[in-house]
Amino acid sequence: MRHALRLPSLSRLLTVLVVAVVVTALIPAAPASAKTVKIDKRLFGLHDGDPRDPSWPAVSPGSIRLWDSGVSWAELEPSQGAVDWSRLDAIVAAANARGAEVTLVLGQTPAWADDPALDGVGPQYMPRMDAWKNHVAAVASRYKGRIKAYQVWNEANIVNYWAQNRHNTPFGMARLTDAAYGTIKSIDPSALVVGPAFATRLSWQRTYLRTFFGSRVSGVPVWKRMDAISLNLYPTADGTPESSLKLLKAARASMALRGVPASKPIWNSEINYGLATGGSGASTGIPASKQASYVVRTYLLNAAQKVKRVHWYMWDRPEIGSTKMVAADRTTPTLAGRAFGLVQGWMLGGKLVGPTRSSLPCTKDKAGTYTCVIKYRGGVKRVYWNPNKRVKIRTAKSATFTVNIYGKQTKVRGGSTKKVNYQPIMVRSKF
Repeated sequence: MRHALRLPSLSRLLTVLVVAVVVTALIPAAPASAKTVKIDKRLFGLHDGDPRDPSWPAVSPGSIRLWDSGVSWAELEPSQGAVDWSRLDAIVAAANARGAEVTLVLGQTPAWADDPALDGVGPQYMPRMDAWKNHVAAVASRYKGRIKAYQVWNEANIVNYWAQNRHNTPFGMARLTDAAYGTIKSIDPSALVVGPAFATRLSWQRTYLRTFFGSRVSGVPVWKRMDAISLNLYPTADGTPESSLKLLKAARASMALRGVPASKPIWNSEINYGLATGGSGASTGIPASKQASYVVRTYLLNAAQKVKRVHWYMWDRPEIGSTKMVAADRTTPTLAGRAFGLVQGWMLGGKLVGPTRSSLPCTKDKAGTYTCVIKYRGGVKRVYWNPNKRVKIRTAKSATFTVNIYGKQTKVRGGSTKKVNYQPIMVRSKF
């Protein structure tokens, strides 16, 4: 998400908002998170414009999404048949060597593949179906076993990436999804096909998403033609990880109205905070300690809600977003960048469970204090924070030490109280 959003007309927006309010009143609550969530390293994803030395993250991500990396369809094949694979080859090799699973976004349309009869020429317009299938087949064949996931399109409800006209419709995107799924699975059955990403911040965007998931191609619901659903969960400019989860809940409710099962995997394909419009839109200043806190809270909360991948946007572009992972040299991790590695260290090798046997992971008490419990072979890690105020928590009787967002470890007496605010602290205990 790199450009400012172009909103629909005021009359259309008002109509959609009214419909959304009525529908929201009728929908059930979003499905609850699982009582136990096993942590997979691929949850910890990033965007990196060029994941080769020296820019590769020192924090060892488990997955990488290739968007704004110079390898879109239009960039790979600017002229028909003249494909330059060199950049994508190097990026995939670098990621493979470092153990990061690669997701490639397949769009956008090169000018030669546009059909002028379909109302427009440009990367955001519907390609000719023969050209689309040929491109998808070429990529899947070349990178079989090396690229593990292919995403159909980026932000299919934003006109910068998917124009809105009589051919560029939710159904048109469903046709591309169906074709990509069939083509990829015929070449590399083990590869994952990820649905087009959708912005979720505004109600009309979620309405568009709902329309897409109501589409059928040759009688088959489009959600059956993807292995995972993709949402970009940027909250509003003053939003937090907790408010981002409200967008996840609303999107799930929209999809449920179209029969999408709650068990369908969801990926958070882009996330950052303090952005007016997403991507490189005007950003608000967020203090470094809060940036780091947002990183930790994001991965814990998304994991608790069974989100399978969270791809932070983005590692090597500190000018994008208010949560900056690297310094101006585009290599040295900031406090937020180090927090990415910190929370990964807290979570990997364990599983998220509820504070009690009957509760869910990352629960919030009446005071608004969150508790995330990570069980692992050596004991228990409990992570606490309160987004809005300073509170006291009581440590477990077997507690031995705490770690804050700066990575500082401090001995603690079991059963003692600790002050907690928006900055998560991890309390390690034997049980």
